[in-house]
Amino acid sequence: MTTTPASLTSAHTERAPIYCAHLQTSLLPELVTTRRALAGVESDISEYENLSVKIDELEKVKGKSIETLTEMGAGVWIEATIPDSSYITLDLGYDIHLDLSLTEAREYIVRKIEVLKKKGDNLSKKEEFLVWQVGQFQGALSQS
Repeated sequence: MTTTPASLTSAHTERAPIYCAHLQTSLLPELVTTRRALAGVESDISEYENLSVKIDELEKVKGKSIETLTEMGAGVWIEATIPDSSYITLDLGYDIHLDLSLTEAREYIVRKIEVLKKKGDNLSKKEEFLVWQVGQFQGALSQS
């Protein structure tokens, strides 16, 4: 059996609603979700890089007390004195906290950034693949 241009056009026309539905219900929402996750990872990396700079500043004062502004919540700030700046407290969630020396904190930050960058790389690859898939489906739709 040979295929003719008319039978190909008919097949594309029949599949167009399926392709369109897959684009709208699967590929495009997944692309949006992936891009949001990638933006979140990039934001987290930026926060940890900023934290690294602040650790550098704390290392310069070598455990001396520091006066600073601390947010109490709802945009309310208070002047506070940190008596010993050689340790920081890491919030692990669920009201669990861990005290770390500045050296331990720096090591944690480096490892966390590495993990986030790997996650970002994986999300970037996924985004590229989804963009390619969307292009393929849009190309198929334009032929119908």
